[in-house]
Amino acid sequence: MRLNPHYPPLYLLSLGLAYHYAWQNEEAIATFKRYLNYNPNHISAHLALACSYSDVGREMEARAEAAEILRLSPEFSLETWRQSLPVKDPVELERHVNNLRKAGVK
Repeated sequence: MRLNPHYPPLYLLSLGLAYHYAWQNEEAIATFKRYLNYNPNHISAHLALACSYSDVGREMEARAEAAEILRLSPEFSLETWRQSLPVKDPVELERHVNNLRKAGVK
């Protein structure tokens, strides 16, 4: 990204996910917000953003992201999402799921 100042927005999503899975929440939040300026309906970015907000105790923002997730996908299922995560460690997996539950995602 430093070498190409005209990188595609997808690079922001990848960077945000790297921050997210490393639990560098403030960096993830800032990066996902930038990415969503380009692609406001990307549900994975909203999911990760809700999880990051929840993890740092920013409940209002987490709930707003949960509402956006349900607006984009009214049939969204936390259990189906859980099965699709690339997280093998059960403790880490539960942290993600619990963060989304705290945000109001079911």
